[in-house]
Amino acid sequence: MPILQAGKLVPMFTLPTSDGNRTVQRQDLRGKAALLLLWMPPHEETTNHYLAQLDHELATWGDQQRALVISDDDLPDMNHALTLHDANHAVAAHFFDQNEAKGAWFITDRYGELFAQGTANSIADLPAPATFTEWIEYVNMRCSG
Repeated sequence: MPILQAGKLVPMFTLPTSDGNRTVQRQDLRGKAALLLLWMPPHEETTNHYLAQLDHELATWGDQQRALVISDDDLPDMNHALTLHDANHAVAAHFFDQNEAKGAWFITDRYGELFAQGTANSIADLPAPATFTEWIEYVNMRCSG
């Protein structure tokens, strides 16, 4: 179960990109209309297929939406998401209990306020990529009024 409460700000974080060329902080993403933070469960046979579907879905997002895919495993390159490396899930520990789940996802608004979240122990437990788009559209609708 995630340890964050809906309506609260997600914790500040700093993570390196998967290629190690730079770091990304939560405040770097401030002003984006909506944000998906996705901690991937451990790599399995369907991981690459899921990430390809997700990348295809992310291609439909506007410039004001952003997705961060986070793992301590090596991930394939994605065209429409930043892939970040969370060595030993050090940052993940501030987001969810790893004794209860191996991965998690969080949807936030432009200020980092949490709208939706969930956990996963395998790729099969993750929402379909189109579901993330529905959540992002919901956040956009709520924040544009």
